[in-house]
Amino acid sequence: MRHSLLLGIVFCFCLNGFGQNKYLVLLKNKTGSPYSIDRPQEFLSQRSIDRRSRQKIKITERELPPNPAYLQQIAQTGAKIWYKSRWLNAVLIETSAAKLSAVLALPFVKGLERDGDIRNSRMAAPADFTRDKMETLESPLNYGNSLNQIQMLGADKMHEAGFKGEGMLIGILDSGFKNANTVPYLAHLFTGNKIVKTWDFVANESSVYEDHPHGLGVLSCIAGLQEGQLVGTAPKASFALFRTEDVASETRIEEANWLFGAEMADSLGVDVLNSSLGYYDFDVPIPDYSKADINGNKTLVTRAADWLAATGVLVCNSAGNEGTDASWNYIIAPADADSVLAIAAVDANRSRVSFSSPGPRVDGRIKPDLAAKGGGTSLGNQNGTIGVSNGTSFSSPLIAGFAAGFWQANPKLSNMEVMDYLKRSGSQYNQPDGLLGYGIPDFAKAQEEVAIDEAVNNVKGTGAYFVVFSNPFFEGNELKVIILEPLKYAAPYNWTLFSAVGQPLYDGTANNRYFKLSPTPNLPAGTYLLRISNKDLTQTVRVVKY
Repeated sequence: MRHSLLLGIVFCFCLNGFGQNKYLVLLKNKTGSPYSIDRPQEFLSQRSIDRRSRQKIKITERELPPNPAYLQQIAQTGAKIWYKSRWLNAVLIETSAAKLSAVLALPFVKGLERDGDIRNSRMAAPADFTRDKMETLESPLNYGNSLNQIQMLGADKMHEAGFKGEGMLIGILDSGFKNANTVPYLAHLFTGNKIVKTWDFVANESSVYEDHPHGLGVLSCIAGLQEGQLVGTAPKASFALFRTEDVASETRIEEANWLFGAEMADSLGVDVLNSSLGYYDFDVPIPDYSKADINGNKTLVTRAADWLAATGVLVCNSAGNEGTDASWNYIIAPADADSVLAIAAVDANRSRVSFSSPGPRVDGRIKPDLAAKGGGTSLGNQNGTIGVSNGTSFSSPLIAGFAAGFWQANPKLSNMEVMDYLKRSGSQYNQPDGLLGYGIPDFAKAQEEVAIDEAVNNVKGTGAYFVVFSNPFFEGNELKVIILEPLKYAAPYNWTLFSAVGQPLYDGTANNRYFKLSPTPNLPAGTYLLRISNKDLTQTVRVVKY
């Protein structure tokens, strides 16, 4: 995405031509396929199958690869097959315009995505096309300059609790990861064999370390680990790195590459995927998308993102950097996808930065969804130093790594439940808007929401009027109360805390279904009785302090 690559480079590309054209050929069906949903191990990894099983997601016909017999017949026309898509039931081919007619004449071919060359022609980028310059900073102790972006999410508390992404697999779709295999702040990924897969969908090769450095900065926000300089949100996770973006052009083949990368990520068993990419304007003569196209259903990349989420993967995508673009000033695809977390950018003071693309989507849904630090984000440079840069390109991976750590702490959750808890923990959950969505998530708050739900579920069907959280409790903790049926048992709620022998100690009144006992009792360890009543009902439970 041209508007989100904010690394310190200057470049100019002048291409003489693409050679043969590339077409994304749509197939009519999967009739006669040798694959079966009863044998998913033939096209999915066991980790991918297990991810679906944990979340009770059925494997459907959409997961089946395109029929190999169809691909063989396409190849017999002389077309070169690059990639195939299970979800779209399509194949990317390279062929001449003359031979294309033979492909289109095949009885199982439905047509072409975008009705022509998926790339179209492009103009050379202007010689003065530049990116914002990175600044190298002097490193303090501990998290170094990354402390602010980590503390903003409560990720420091997450790390203290032992959740740094261990056992989680994170996929990244980007424009390249230049020097990721040599910089010191990522050395632990290679010594620990944490890079499980790389693929370059632009060049059709396995190496991704000699291309553009944008993905390097993105990866460093999640995986960076250099004591006293940079710590990412999930530095002990494993990673799959995919190059899907070609910075030399902006054509719709990059959307197809995104789809192929998403399918490979799914088949590997990726848990979380980050994409600091987005699309709405293209090189001449390709028509740009309109705002009406950013509706959560139309663009290929948006559909691909929703298909990926449907397999149980948590997808995070930059909201975009068009907040100061008077001609657009809107989120970009695939941030508009229903099942994707679109991430806005804030500064060190938790205030929205002006370039962060606003919503809501045209159908009125809240977009962006969440926010993290994207103004002055600490990250790694391609020369091995630590610097800062700006963009939702960097707020999104902070959230992706944060989500991975939170999911590690709560492995029974589905991807949609993780999304919900992160939103519920947001700084403006009760008043979401089209600038920061539900706001900045917080690990402790998200964990509290999980614990509350678990406490409520544990007393369902028992006739309980309220539930106390947490019980037992410890010194320094507050007793929190949730009224289970607020519509049936209306406020106000009167409460009294008694000693074990019935002596009143503290009392108060609350007007909301969720409240804390205030003042917080400074009590010795022991057993107490908590009575809560309204005009219709009185109930007493035992609470224990350790």
